[in-house]
Amino acid sequence: MAATTPTSAPPPKKSRGKQEIETLQAANEELRSRLSDLQNELQQERGKVGKLRERLQELRAQRETEQHKHSVALTELRVKLHEEKQREVAATRESLSRQHETELARAARLRETELSRLQALVCILRDGASSELRNALKEEAREEARRSYEAEKLRLTQELQEAKTLRRQAEEALSNAVQADRAKAADLRVAHQAHQEEIHRIKRESEREIRRLMDELKSRDRVVQSLEKELGVQAGQTQRLLLQKEESERHYGSPKREVAPFLGENTDSVNNQVCSVLRSETSDKKLLYHQDH
Repeated sequence: MAATTPTSAPPPKKSRGKQEIETLQAANEELRSRLSDLQNELQQERGKVGKLRERLQELRAQRETEQHKHSVALTELRVKLHEEKQREVAATRESLSRQHETELARAARLRETELSRLQALVCILRDGASSELRNALKEEAREEARRSYEAEKLRLTQELQEAKTLRRQAEEALSNAVQADRAKAADLRVAHQAHQEEIHRIKRESEREIRRLMDELKSRDRVVQSLEKELGVQAGQTQRLLLQKEESERHYGSPKREVAPFLGENTDSVNNQVCSVLRSETSDKKLLYHQDH
């Protein structure tokens, strides 16, 4: 009985060490799954950042297009207004020129008519007509001159009124065109201001989203560091258990040693994977942040 008691005590230690190794393997698997989840989330965040960058570039291109359209529309409006003014001025000049030519022709005819009548009166007076005839002719000439003067005065008054009416209509048309131009320019300024405010708002939201992503990246960096620490602690525990197992194997002759290299390789691979993911995501986020600013 005394000889069999020492040999029956070690198996509980082996089973306990095996359970701890299995527990560490399960913890490593869990850490690996958490690391995979973090990688997936970081990939999703990278996709969101890429979409935000594309949206910002589209808005910039749209803003440049709208500004170009507004400038082109304003230039066309100014050119059109200038052409309308030139046409109105040319039409007014042509009408005034025709009226002046008509007036000159009418004045020439009246002058010729009056000259003929005066020549006839001179001939009559030269032939020695009586005083009554001279008085009658003078009265007739005076009456004719008065009628021609009244008719010419009335005609000139009517033409003056027509010229004033045309001028007033031209001024009203010019005023309406100027007001329409000012209203169009005001609308363009309001649209440009609204577009600028929308761009500033989207830029602020993008910066806020980028800061949030940077904060999340920092928090995940801290989580990864804590996971690395946990992995280091568990690796130490694993090494210690392996040493204990080797001691027990040397004492009791157990030939199984394939668990230790597997755990050590898993720990090193997980640590390297965490470090590489952290460095790549940190560099991508910093590059994106500098590009946006």
